[in-house]
Amino acid sequence: CTVLDVIVEHPVYGQLTGSLQLSSRHDVRQFLDRCARSDARPLSDLTGGIHLHTLSCPDEAAAERVRSVLRELGVLLEG
Repeated sequence: CTVLDVIVEHPVYGQLTGSLQLSSRHDVRQFLDRCARSDARPLSDLTGGIHLHTLSCPDEAAAERVRSVLRELGVLLEG
């Protein structure tokens, strides 16, 4: 699956979206390295860590694998 973006809901600005386009572990490592080298705060800091991602998955089985891992990590909010 590809993580397309990160979305937060801000009480003043409404929905804020940042493009990510992370489709491999290499992409994720590069993103985390950029975060570590930057003084910038992630969008999720605006909402106490609560945020959404839009995923593009090749099929439902791949999407369920992602949900399962996020559930195991305790970071999937289900409603």
